[in-house]
Amino acid sequence: MEKGDLYEFLKIDTTSAKGKGEEGAKFLVDYMTDHGIEARLIRHKAVNPYVVGELNVGAERTLLVYNHYDVQPVEPLDKWNTDPFNPTEKEGKIYARGVADDKGSLIARLQSIFELKKEGKLKVNLKFIYEGVEEIGSPNIEDFLEDYKDQLRSDYVLWEGAGRGPDNSPEIVLGVKGLLYVEVRDKTPKDLHSMYAPIVRNPAWELVNFLNSLRSDGKVNLKGFYDRVRWLTEEEARLMKGVKQEMESSLSQSVPENFMRKLVEEPTCNIAGLYAGYTGEGSKTVIPSYAFAKIDFRLVPDQDPEEVLKSLLSVIPQQFEVKVWGKVKPYRTSLKSEIASALISSARRTYNVDPSVLPNSPGTGPMEAFARILNNNQIADGVGVDNSSSNIHSFNEWIHVEDYLLAQRWMRELLLELGNMP
Repeated sequence: MEKGDLYEFLKIDTTSAKGKGEEGAKFLVDYMTDHGIEARLIRHKAVNPYVVGELNVGAERTLLVYNHYDVQPVEPLDKWNTDPFNPTEKEGKIYARGVADDKGSLIARLQSIFELKKEGKLKVNLKFIYEGVEEIGSPNIEDFLEDYKDQLRSDYVLWEGAGRGPDNSPEIVLGVKGLLYVEVRDKTPKDLHSMYAPIVRNPAWELVNFLNSLRSDGKVNLKGFYDRVRWLTEEEARLMKGVKQEMESSLSQSVPENFMRKLVEEPTCNIAGLYAGYTGEGSKTVIPSYAFAKIDFRLVPDQDPEEVLKSLLSVIPQQFEVKVWGKVKPYRTSLKSEIASALISSARRTYNVDPSVLPNSPGTGPMEAFARILNNNQIADGVGVDNSSSNIHSFNEWIHVEDYLLAQRWMRELLLELGNMP
């Protein structure tokens, strides 16, 4: 299919962290309207408007399609080999910011819908929600869903777009990890000469000692941290695929043999940022008056970020300041759900191989909010254009042209499958 529309969309800077996205939202409304889909902007507390749409063909079932049109910042620009907002195709690859996450999947899906509509073969109604602030944590998504839940009611939800996994097979993801993101700070009235180290408190040491206490041998030490973890069944673990060599190539690091299971099943405690003291050129013998760390916990079903936060606060030194930056609950759809079955069958027909099925993503998104507020437990991810080496959130983001075309075919097969459900 024509890639020109995708390229026009990729040229629009929709970096939500910089307050950009309005032009991209308007592009989508015009694009959908021009192809017979009712679409409009909804300005609802967020930096960028939501785009919602509907295509009713009088079918018994309705699929809600979720994507986001915002992208990550492109910096550092000097690391890009091409202009990130001027899509470049070479050697069968397309390079641009957002081509893998998430504009490529968004447009590929729409183009398949346009084609089926034109052919008169659509047997499932469609609703659309395109978000413009996903890359800054979807801060208003729950309020939005509450206010518009009647308009967004559906039988199934197709998430933003998993493409190919580390073994190059199509990837289907039935859930997401949750998140607790906190910042901890320690300070004293002023910097001091390091000769006073025997008699005064050093915030840097205080922070380092605390961080070291959070983990032992890769396991999180918080009380009750693992009590509610829903460990994978053998059937769930068996359906996941992964090639160690491919993953190591993608990450530029070695990984354990059971890397796929660990990625999906294990909750984490990660130091995302760390700062203290003098970091300039040369030496400065100083006891820093200020130190802070940013920590993220990736949580698995059925962990609760509120419970983890409570456990964390019980061990944080009294003098530390704590700021909570984000809390998202984990979620997992049943492997026996209709949406999982439809995605698996349609992927097999499209790629002629068995897909890799992940019970949940190693990453996070507001899937639990959709399930709870829209009262819909038929939510899954697939029909995407990316691969494990696509440099999502990094420089030189790219996809294979072939994967873009295959995602269009997969969307077509999925819609036909859902339309023929008994």
